[in-house]
Amino acid sequence: MEPEERLERIRKARGEYDRARARLFREIGDGITEAEALPESEKRRLGPSAIGRAAGFTREYIAKIRTGRADSSLTIPP
Repeated sequence: MEPEERLERIRKARGEYDRARARLFREIGDGITEAEALPESEKRRLGPSAIGRAAGFTREYIAKIRTGRADSSLTIPP
């Protein structure tokens, strides 16, 4: 494979990754919002621990996502 072709494939994969990560963060945020509307007896079913298990993240990272402190870009500086 030519270097330019490989680089283009890497750029394309990065774009796909960024879109998937943004979608994951939206789904997590929506889950957190939905959990707030649940009755107290049901909130644990969609709480930070449950969302973390489903996403493969720690509940602490879910808390960072909830407060907007998580790095959702992961852009490598030039």
